[in-house]
Amino acid sequence: MSYHQFADDAQLYIVMNAAETTSTLDCLACCTDAVKRWLVLNDLQLNSDKSEVVVFGTTAQLQSIASVKTVDITGCSLPVKCTVKSLGVILDSHLNFNSHAKSVVAACNFHTRSAPYPQGDI
Repeated sequence: MSYHQFADDAQLYIVMNAAETTSTLDCLACCTDAVKRWLVLNDLQLNSDKSEVVVFGTTAQLQSIASVKTVDITGCSLPVKCTVKSLGVILDSHLNFNSHAKSVVAACNFHTRSAPYPQGDI
C-alpha cells in the first residue's frame, strides 16, 4: 500500500492484478480500517462522503476487472468512478486527460462569455 498526503487530503493506492482482485481489495479495506482507527485515536475523522475510488489501467486491464463496481472502505461501499479530481486535475481511468481538457475549455468559455464588454477608455 502506498499513499500521498496533501494538507488534509490523503490518497491511498495499490497495484492490482486482475487475478488477485479480491485479495487486493481486502488489503485495501484493512488498510483503510487501520487509517480510520488512527484518525479516531487522534481526535480526527475520515469523511466517507468525500472519499472516491478510481481504477487506472489500459482498456484490457479495465475490462478484466469490470465486475468490480464498488469497493468497501471503512464499512462504506463506494462506487468505482470513471473520473476523480486530484489537486484540481481531473484524472480518468485511462489517464488520457480528455476529461480535464474539456473541463478547462468549459471554464475558459464560461469566463470569456461572462467578462464585461470593454467600454473604451475613460
